[in-house]
Amino acid sequence: MLMSHTTYPFLRDDCIAILGAEKGVFIWDTTEALYKDLQSHADYKNNDMIRDHMQRKIFPLMAYYKALLSNGYQVEEALALARKESTKVALKKKTDNGGLAKMPGAYLLYRMCAKSHMQKNFPIEGWDTTWVRCDGKEIHFDLTRCIYHDLTIKHGCPELCTVYCENDIIAFSGLLPKIRFERKNTLGNGADRCDFHLIKM
Repeated sequence: MLMSHTTYPFLRDDCIAILGAEKGVFIWDTTEALYKDLQSHADYKNNDMIRDHMQRKIFPLMAYYKALLSNGYQVEEALALARKESTKVALKKKTDNGGLAKMPGAYLLYRMCAKSHMQKNFPIEGWDTTWVRCDGKEIHFDLTRCIYHDLTIKHGCPELCTVYCENDIIAFSGLLPKIRFERKNTLGNGADRCDFHLIKM
């Protein structure tokens, strides 16, 4: 897959705008090469949704982050630049969620689709999901395994997982004022689970 077909089609332009023409093009070229390498060695577990997560969401940001590190950027600086890009993706999802929040009975609609959505989009090949409750007041599930967490560890950048996790906070904020998102723990921060709470307001 080409980077232009991922959730980061703006990355090349941002590299140049943020890092300058010469350095930006060099970082972009490195990013693109790393992205292709990640794809070529990936185990997609014979699952199209896993492939989609890896190619469109995980690998583009990971490649950019690794390109920055390999060209002298310190971890905190590289994380900040990666976060700037991932925030743009999350803000788009926040806008999409805002459309749902405007619908009558938004929480009921969300609750009715929650389990089927998770089963389809976050399959067992990449996630272990435990449902705690899904009723008229709260949707609560725990993730004890997550492919984002697994892959950042596998590729030697576990600290990047926190950036992916932050996207949830931004994206789910679009459900306000109908649904409030809370999460106390994440695998990326060293907990044994990510606890997702979507609470009816």
